[in-house]
Amino acid sequence: MSEQIPTDLTDPREIYSVSEINQQLKYVIASNFSLLWIEGEISNLARPASGHLYFSIKDKNAQLRCVMFRNSNQRVAFEISNGLQVVIRAKASLYEARGDLQLIVDGMEEAGFGALQRQFEVLKSKLYEQGLFDEGSKNEIPTFPSEIAIITSPSSAAIKDYLQVAQRRYPCCKMAIYSVPVQGDQAAGKISSAIRAANTHAKADVIVLIRGGGSIEDLWSFNDEALAHVIAASEIPIVSGIGHEIDYTIADFVADLRAPTPSIAAELTCPETSALHAMLINSQRILKRLSIELINNLAQSTDWLSQRLQRTHPSTTIINSQKQALQRLLDRLQRSRQIHTKDNRYKLQHLLHRLRSQSPQMLLEAQRTRVNTLNSRLRETTHHQFDQMSHKFQLCTATMNAVSPLNTLQRGYSITTKNQKTSEVINHHSQVCKGDQLTTYLATGEVVSRVESTSSKNIIEDISTSNKNTI
Repeated sequence: MSEQIPTDLTDPREIYSVSEINQQLKYVIASNFSLLWIEGEISNLARPASGHLYFSIKDKNAQLRCVMFRNSNQRVAFEISNGLQVVIRAKASLYEARGDLQLIVDGMEEAGFGALQRQFEVLKSKLYEQGLFDEGSKNEIPTFPSEIAIITSPSSAAIKDYLQVAQRRYPCCKMAIYSVPVQGDQAAGKISSAIRAANTHAKADVIVLIRGGGSIEDLWSFNDEALAHVIAASEIPIVSGIGHEIDYTIADFVADLRAPTPSIAAELTCPETSALHAMLINSQRILKRLSIELINNLAQSTDWLSQRLQRTHPSTTIINSQKQALQRLLDRLQRSRQIHTKDNRYKLQHLLHRLRSQSPQMLLEAQRTRVNTLNSRLRETTHHQFDQMSHKFQLCTATMNAVSPLNTLQRGYSITTKNQKTSEVINHHSQVCKGDQLTTYLATGEVVSRVESTSSKNIIEDISTSNKNTI
């Protein structure tokens, strides 16, 4: 028995127009896909006169139609072309006239680089807020390191460039190379371990982190957050020489000093041998200047004491005798200074000659020790001469005090000064003017007076003349 097909077509149905369906689909799509980030390859690119861009974005299994209006594509910093791998920011929509699903794109960046650059900027801001870039917390790079720890790949061109410059400029320095990969997933951890090992050994004065140039992906190991904290925690100063001059990594910002290239890192950490020579010459000048200053100060003190004795001592014979004795001591001191200076100059020139003729690597420490020894001997000799002069000076002072006019005040002598604020003794009428206030010190008390007039008459000459006439 065959099945009967119902012929009653009066069952209730709701019928939509095509436009109504497309409108509802457009609403559903826009409501659920308002913001999308999609990565794919550009194809079927069209550039009509309107300035809008029409293209498809695809992967190996599917594709979607896209439209990017002129005001949006004008903000893209690179050339948009077929085959370009990009990341787009878009919202999904339905083009009702044809019922086609399309993406309305309002932003685009290159895939890979853009994502990495965003991660770089986020990490850079985070570490900046944590204070890892603070210049005040960075270590000072030593001027003359005795050993340098180099962390890099031993087969790279960067280590060859660094060593070539270092051996030319500073051959006496030891180089300890820590072999690590500078690219790949394991590189950041290996570099961190090498930095910790260098700090544990504590033999190096500075650590140099170097690598040749490359893309952002090649240098990405140096943008590791854990590595940045290891660099910041290093007690040994770290110099980074990563990539080319335009390349910047997180390690560059955290390091104590950033060099644009590995070769420049060698120049910043390895002084030229000529600088050592200049330092020794400068030390010679300083020693000579200090010696001359000390002798000149002693000579000035001697002259001052001699003048004071000449003004105040009642016995010219004693003054002249002491002056001659002091002059002899000064001559001996000057001759001793000349002898020692000549001897030290000869020894220093001999050391400089040996420094030029031999490798600084073998002799630098020995020469520094010898210079220090010469310095100590010079100081001991100078101190010995100074002690002798001090002893002589004490004898002179004792003699002066024994015959000082201050002890004869009881016999009627007095001392007159210009005022109470200065110790200048008046012994000539030209030292005062009418109206000046004078202070006269007696055996008991003092007298303050004011000058009414002055005269060039010399009472000593009058007394001498009177004595001659009497005789």
